[in-house]
Amino acid sequence: MSTFVPDCPFPIGNTPLTRLYLPLNGLTHEICLKEERFNAFGSIKDRVAWYILSRSLPGTGTVGGIIDASSGNYGYALACIGRDLGLPVTIVTSASISGYNASGIRKAGATLVMTEPEPGESSNHARMRVAGEIAAREGRLFLDQYRNPLNPECHQRWTAPELMRDGPFDACFMAASSGGTARGFMDYLASEGDETTLVLVEPDASCAFVAPPAAHDGKLTIPGYGSGRRSTFSGGVAAPDIVRVHDADVLSAATDLAARGFARIGLSSTGVLLGTIRWLGAAKRPMRVACICADGAERYDDEMASRYLPAHENARLRASSGTVLEELAGLTRPDNRRPL
Repeated sequence: MSTFVPDCPFPIGNTPLTRLYLPLNGLTHEICLKEERFNAFGSIKDRVAWYILSRSLPGTGTVGGIIDASSGNYGYALACIGRDLGLPVTIVTSASISGYNASGIRKAGATLVMTEPEPGESSNHARMRVAGEIAAREGRLFLDQYRNPLNPECHQRWTAPELMRDGPFDACFMAASSGGTARGFMDYLASEGDETTLVLVEPDASCAFVAPPAAHDGKLTIPGYGSGRRSTFSGGVAAPDIVRVHDADVLSAATDLAARGFARIGLSSTGVLLGTIRWLGAAKRPMRVACICADGAERYDDEMASRYLPAHENARLRASSGTVLEELAGLTRPDNRRPL
């Protein structure tokens, strides 16, 4: 498959790579953050929304309306793109959506439909089901991002080759989310014969590609970090390497990094960074690795104190804080290797 040459009218892609150094166990590793928050609408889902929409519209570019299911970032991007193109957009979501994304979708002029899962149904499946029902009833174009092969294809042809231009990397880390990014990177690495190790960083309860451990709390408390259903894109590939990072550890890390003026990456991206550091703890030689940072901290700031932190017991947060502070303490910037 040929590398995608973006035909996008929005400033999406060519996001910056922020370098950090980590001295650990007598070795110094380079960690490169691919900061997708610098896309036009603030997340890696900008790429997916544009890629799927631009390849799904009829040749005339006219359509009665667009609908899709989303936990947040994709819906926000699709709503903004629809606004700028003059296309009516409906986003089907659930209660886990962040206030930032819900507000942004509405401000972009899109219709936001909230769903509740039926007994035994995941929130993700409920969103897909309701979006399909509305599309059939109202004749809207259902993009179906969770099952559409254009989702992983976007990353195989666009995100992955763009990152690897700045390689080589010993490993690449990302959150699984709906699975499109991970599958796209898997397919790209396989097609190129690239031996970069792909590692997914997941919360304990997520089962996007690999079943969760037998003993876990069963909670997913951070939007876009983990999935309660197996990804549609997980079939036909070997199970990837997984690092499990608990939501409480992610929140402790985000709090510490914000206090130190760290780059404004989002919560799932903070989890990816923490998982990377833990993976590097077993390294036997200096490594150069990449982290896909899906969005920015602004999507979570307003609800940290009211929503995300209260989802975990204070004792659990205190217990994680000491460990996390120690893990993050060694990170330095490349300019004279000064601390964060």
